[in-house]
Amino acid sequence: MKIKHITNSLLFITLLVFASCMEKDVYNPDSKKDNGEVTDLVIPSDFPWSTTSKVAINVTTGNKSNHIYTISIYPQGASEEALPLAIGTASKNNPFSGEIIVPASDTIVTVTQTLQYTDGSQMTLQCSAPIVNKRVALNLGETNSRAMSTRSSATSTRGDDIKDWDKAKELTADITKIEKNEIYKVPVGKIVNLNDNINIMQEAKIYIAGTLVISEKNSFQNHKEAKFIILSKEQSKGEEAGSLQCLGNFTAKNEFEINNYGTINVNGTFFIENGSEVDNYGCIFAKRIELDGNGKDDSLLEIKEKGYVFAKTMWMQKTELEMEENSLLEIEGTLEFKNNCKIEGDDDHKWAVVKIGNATVENESNGKNPEIEDHVFIVCDHNKGVIPPSIKLNDGAIWGNTQAAANTGVKTTGSDCASAYAPEDEGEAEKPSDEKEYSLGRYTYAFEDLWPNFGDYDMNDIVLITEASLHVKNNFVTKAVLKCRLAAIGATRRIAAAVQLDRVVPNTINRIEYSTRTNFTENLFQTNANGTEQGQSLAVVPLFDNAHAFAGFNGTPIVGTYRDTPFDAKEFTVTIYLEEQSVEEVKLTLDNWNFFITCNAQQGKRMEIHLINGKATDLFDTSLVGGVVFSPSTPFRAKGNFCWAMQIPGEFRFPLENNNIRQSFENFDSWITKPEYDWYNHFIPEKVK
Repeated sequence: MKIKHITNSLLFITLLVFASCMEKDVYNPDSKKDNGEVTDLVIPSDFPWSTTSKVAINVTTGNKSNHIYTISIYPQGASEEALPLAIGTASKNNPFSGEIIVPASDTIVTVTQTLQYTDGSQMTLQCSAPIVNKRVALNLGETNSRAMSTRSSATSTRGDDIKDWDKAKELTADITKIEKNEIYKVPVGKIVNLNDNINIMQEAKIYIAGTLVISEKNSFQNHKEAKFIILSKEQSKGEEAGSLQCLGNFTAKNEFEINNYGTINVNGTFFIENGSEVDNYGCIFAKRIELDGNGKDDSLLEIKEKGYVFAKTMWMQKTELEMEENSLLEIEGTLEFKNNCKIEGDDDHKWAVVKIGNATVENESNGKNPEIEDHVFIVCDHNKGVIPPSIKLNDGAIWGNTQAAANTGVKTTGSDCASAYAPEDEGEAEKPSDEKEYSLGRYTYAFEDLWPNFGDYDMNDIVLITEASLHVKNNFVTKAVLKCRLAAIGATRRIAAAVQLDRVVPNTINRIEYSTRTNFTENLFQTNANGTEQGQSLAVVPLFDNAHAFAGFNGTPIVGTYRDTPFDAKEFTVTIYLEEQSVEEVKLTLDNWNFFITCNAQQGKRMEIHLINGKATDLFDTSLVGGVVFSPSTPFRAKGNFCWAMQIPGEFRFPLENNNIRQSFENFDSWITKPEYDWYNHFIPEKVK
C-alpha cells in the first residue's frame, strides 16, 4: 500500500540537493527544496527505521540418542564459506535455544546438526526451517515413517489399472504393430521378446504379468499416450510380479506412460522425456536414468509409496521428480542436476529417501538452482555429508550423511524386489568443543552528514560495509573481529567513524589491533592503553578519524558516489581482544554494536550521528542539538520521524550523487507500512552505484 503524502505544497520541508560534484556538502536553507521527494513522507511515530528482526530459535533432537550435537544456524542464502549466526549444542534432554538477528525480509534459516566421531568421521545434517511469527521451531529427532513395516496388498493393487485385462489379446513375438486403442497382454509365466521394429500406436496398451523383453537395438516406437502396465503378483495372482527387461537403452517419449507395479530392468540408459510419465509402485533398476522435462510441468518420474528406483548414475533437466512417503531412490554414483530441477516429497511428515554417492550441478550461475522440497531426506556421504551450495532445501527437506539418517530414524520398509533402507548409527562420538566462532551478519551503515539539519537523503556521505564475528569459549567472548569496507565518501567534510559497544566497559578490553596503518591522521581519538577512547564509560573503538586521508585522498573531495569515477574501496580489519571471562556473548549481539560518525570534530566534545535509536557517547555535545532534531532526548530522530543513519543488510547499492533514496529504489515507500519489505534489493540500476 502506498504511503500517504502531505498535499499542501506550502508544508514541504527543505532538503539539500547537490547541484554538481563541486557543490559543498553543507546545509544551506536557501538551497533547493526537496520538492516532495523524501521529507514529505508521512512516517508513523513508532516506525523504527529497522531492516532487521530478532528471531527466537528452538531446535530439538528427539529422544533416540544420548549424543550431544552441535547446532549451527545460518541466514537465508548463506554462502558455503559463511560463518553461522549462532552455534550451540542440543541433546535429547536439552534443546538448542537462542536468538538471532536477521534481515526482516528473511523467511527461512538453515540449520545444521553435526557430531564428530573419535575415528575422524562426522555426522552432518542440514535443512531449512521457516521463520513464523519471528520464531523457528524444528525437531531433528526420530521420524514417524518407521511405523510402516510391511507392503500391504491394498497399496500395490490398483483395480482401475487392470480393468481391461480380460479384453486384452495375448502378445506374441511375431506382432510388428499394435494399432490405435488395441490392448495386449503378456500372461503370467510367459516370456515375450518384443519385435525389433514394433510400433505401438496412439492409446494402445500392453499389460505385463509375465516378462516382456526389449532387444538391445531398442528400435520399438511408441506413439502418443501408448501405455505399459506392469502388474504386481497381487494383481496378476501369479507367483512373481510382471517384469520389463530392456537389454540395451530404453526411451519413453511422446507422452508414453508406464505404470509399474512389478520390476523394470534397463541394462543401459533409461531415457524419460518429451512429456512421458513413469509411475513406479514397484522397482526400477537401470545403469543410468535421464529425465528431460523440456520445461513441461508434469513430473516424468513419480516414485509412489514404498516404490524403489536404482541407477548407477542419474541426470535431470527441467523436470520434477515426485516421491511419496516411504519411497527410496538410490543412485550409486552421481546425481547430476541441470536447469530447473526439483525433487519433491509429500508434506505428511513421512520420509521419502534419496541415497546418492555424490551430486553435481551444471550451470550453477544461471540462478535456476535445483530444489529439494517437502519431506525428502537426501543421504549423501560425499564430503562428510555437506550439501553443495547451489542446491536449495525447502519445506522440511533434509540433506545428511548415513550417520545423520540413522540418527534421525530415517528408514524405508522394502518390498519383494528391494531391501529396506535402515542405516545404523555406529561409532563413538566426541564431546563438542567449548570454543566456537560465529558471525553477526553482514550489514552496511549508510550516513547523512548534515545533522542537525536534513541532508539530501542519498545516504552516501559515508557508506561502511561491516561484518563482526565473535570467538567464544564457555559463553565468554575471547575476541571480536570486525571486517570493514569503506565503500564511499559522498561528503566534503572531514569524517571520522567509530563503534560504541553498548554493553561493554573499557577495562574489559585487553587490546585492539588494526590491519591498516593509516586509520588515524588527525589525533582526534585520544585512547587508553588498550586502544579504547578515553573519557568514555562504555567501550568506544575508533575506526578512522579522516575518511578521505584513510582512503588515500588529499583534501575532502566527494569520492565513490559517481558512476564513472573510480574509487578503490578501503578494506580493513579491527580485532578486539577481550580480557578472559569478562564479557558474556549476550553483551555483543548485533544490536549492541553502535556505529557512528562525527564530522569536522576536534578533540573533546563533538557532534555525532548514530542510528535513529542509537545511544550517544559520553563525548556527544548536547548543546549542538537544534535544527530539525525532534527533541533533546532523541537527538538522532528528526522531525517527521526521519533519520540520519541506516543499517542495511548485505552490501548496499547506495544512490549515486544527486539521487535520493526514494528516487533510487522502487516502492521505497512500501517499507513504511510493511517493515519486512526488502526495498534495498529493488533498486533502479541507473540510479545506484
